[in-house]
Amino acid sequence: MRSSPSHRLPSATLAAALAITFVCGSGSAAAQPAEQATAPSFDIRVPAQPLAAALNELSRQTGAQVLAAGDAVTGIDAPAVSGRLTLQQALDRLLAGSGLMAVRNGPLQVTIRRASGDAAGASLPTVTVEAGTASGADGTTEGTGSYTTRSTATSTRMDLSLRETPQSVTVIGRQQIEDQNLVTLDNVLRQTPGIVADRLDERVTFSSRGFALGTMIDGVPTLAFNTVAGEASMLSTAIYDRVEVIRGSAGLLNGVGSPGGVVNLVRKRPTSQFSGHLTAGAGSWNRYKAEADVGGPLNAAGTLRGRLVASRTAGDSFVDGKKTAEDVAYGILEADLSATTTLALGFEHQKTATDGANFGQSPLFYSDGTRSRLPRSFNSSAPWSYWNMYADKIFANLDQQLGGGWRLKLDASYLKSKRKRASGDLNTYYPVDGATGDATIDIRDNPANSRNTSFDAHLRGPFEAFGRTHEAVLGLSYSDYSYAIDTNLAAPTAFDTRPLNFYTLQSFPAVTVFPYKSYTLSGQVSEKAVYASTRLRLADPLSVIVGARATWYKDASLNRNQVAATLTQNPGAHESGVITPYAGIVYDLSREFSVYGSYTDIFIPNTVRDSGNNLLSPQRGKNYEIGLKGEHLGGKLNTGFAVFRTRESNVAVEDTSAGLLPDGSVPYRAVAGARSRGFELTASGELATGWQMLAGYTYHAKRDNDGALLNPTYPTRLLRVSTSYRLPGEWNRLTVGGSVSYQSGIYYDEYAGLGRASQGGLTLLGLMARYEFTPQLSASLNIENLGDKRYYSGLGGYNGYTYGPPRNVWLKLSYKL
Repeated sequence: MRSSPSHRLPSATLAAALAITFVCGSGSAAAQPAEQATAPSFDIRVPAQPLAAALNELSRQTGAQVLAAGDAVTGIDAPAVSGRLTLQQALDRLLAGSGLMAVRNGPLQVTIRRASGDAAGASLPTVTVEAGTASGADGTTEGTGSYTTRSTATSTRMDLSLRETPQSVTVIGRQQIEDQNLVTLDNVLRQTPGIVADRLDERVTFSSRGFALGTMIDGVPTLAFNTVAGEASMLSTAIYDRVEVIRGSAGLLNGVGSPGGVVNLVRKRPTSQFSGHLTAGAGSWNRYKAEADVGGPLNAAGTLRGRLVASRTAGDSFVDGKKTAEDVAYGILEADLSATTTLALGFEHQKTATDGANFGQSPLFYSDGTRSRLPRSFNSSAPWSYWNMYADKIFANLDQQLGGGWRLKLDASYLKSKRKRASGDLNTYYPVDGATGDATIDIRDNPANSRNTSFDAHLRGPFEAFGRTHEAVLGLSYSDYSYAIDTNLAAPTAFDTRPLNFYTLQSFPAVTVFPYKSYTLSGQVSEKAVYASTRLRLADPLSVIVGARATWYKDASLNRNQVAATLTQNPGAHESGVITPYAGIVYDLSREFSVYGSYTDIFIPNTVRDSGNNLLSPQRGKNYEIGLKGEHLGGKLNTGFAVFRTRESNVAVEDTSAGLLPDGSVPYRAVAGARSRGFELTASGELATGWQMLAGYTYHAKRDNDGALLNPTYPTRLLRVSTSYRLPGEWNRLTVGGSVSYQSGIYYDEYAGLGRASQGGLTLLGLMARYEFTPQLSASLNIENLGDKRYYSGLGGYNGYTYGPPRNVWLKLSYKL
């Protein structure tokens, strides 16, 4: 939010102040009956939400000009309003019981003011702050209709606009998730600017600027997705309000600070008014989905609120013999223990079960060096293979207002994850004879389990110094993660590998008993940290953010080889009080544009092992970023340009010259030094009334000290565009849009030297349309890979490839309660 140049407000006032501007006028509470009789009516569909967001949605649907002071609308929730209504009727319903009224100032302007004053003479404060209502004060995106957000705290723990944050941040909000049918985290990140999603099998790795991404939930770091007992890509988006992505080092809050950045999953919260929806859908390959989401007050005073989400998705896939079922349940209770204290308790459950599941990839080459050219439907695993994931989580958070704008927040969670997996998989590290079909199959049972306990406490608020108001955060966090992965075999050997004619893989006899324990990898990771940051307003146009994190980290694991009857303690990582500094500066060039710069140290204990099964030493480095950000149309549209550079030592890259580790994973080797540099352009939000867009173009190249390109299976250029447009006038029941995803060419040199597999530049198109039959009932259609491109969604992870899905369609009906 930005004040006018002639009168700038302190941060506390900025957070409350608001001026919402619509485009065409209508009557006021004092309008004459004759005027109301001739006023135009509109098909109004405004869900229950904060009043500021409701007024913004009304502007999109009707077009009127309304001014409101932030101190008048802050903290007020509006009920759902729908039907064929005049603007005045809609305003009366939105303002009912709020103590506010609409007053006409002119033919094209309405003022929202307190009803206690004199309507004729009352006016707004002389200073107003133009601010988009793209989200709630806490960044909530649900119900806003926007592809951007007004604030995010993922980078610094302070609620800052995207323009005020000296890093590259993208927020995928609820509206975009619904419009583009982004049902898993994998779907979301494949449409996020600057993010590479590389599919191994049922697992997907996510990276930015050539480096892996960390994970947070509600702003709290989690280690829960470090092993296959907790696969992040499978997470359903049904329970999340938004996904916030920081590109670039996020070491201040997220663990030890991967230079790639962090993904923050923000849960849905209970609403102050009853609301919800029922959704049913069907798609290609016999897929279907049913979802229910309801929430609201549970007592008359509204001090106890709840929300429940339940969904089931199931069906086949384009891969022979593969089918997946996903069940999700989420519940949360939120209680106002006092006027200043709010306590929330919740649970999550997700089960994802896949039959015909893959471990590994399809072969790129036959043993004579010719390309395999297998159909997209080829399944590299036997049909009796399965991969079932279970996750159960309980969490609690306490929000305590301390006065003077200071708040204390406590977050705690416990997650238990489990994997059940057994399979027969084509081994792509062994020769495959294209003429005879001679190949090798790996047979194994691979159960895994993990537990993660996380806790975070932080204090934040304003303070006065040097005649100005500043902000500060002080916090501590703790995370403890334990895991175990077993390898059980059907034969008393170190590996159960058998000859196979891969042309008959789908009829390979099922193996159901695995009596021989071969190998167990177990370990524990603990991380403790204290962190602090402050935002200093050194001058009207200048703010500086400085902070640091001190981390205590320990990683210990052991290998139990039952065949050789040995127990090996792996070399572990143990670091004490490692300081990760953070610094950022933002300078306002005008009311719309700011320049910024940021710097962060990098410290990352490696979790991968070398060919000798030893843990690699920690990575260290530095991350720099400078850029220009814009905030337009009162915050409804955000733009950005960034140039970044990362230097790192002891970087882990796959060691294709070594065999697999005893647990079947790929070994890594350390590169003495690496640097990544590039730039990006982004835009998110409303380009014009009814037209939402998220777009980004990124270039990056990660090279070693000799200039050789690292990770050539990752594209160096990415373009991501997602958009939707609600048609005006008589066609306003229809919304159309789609997505464009481009990536530059990639390549992989086969493990045995059989050749290089490459893929040129790739462009994928998607389409969407939604039609609202009534204010409650709508139907939507999504088409993925419109051009039916044949492409790799993963290359080289297991010396093979994974195909992306061909053209497919999804149709769903949604009913708002």
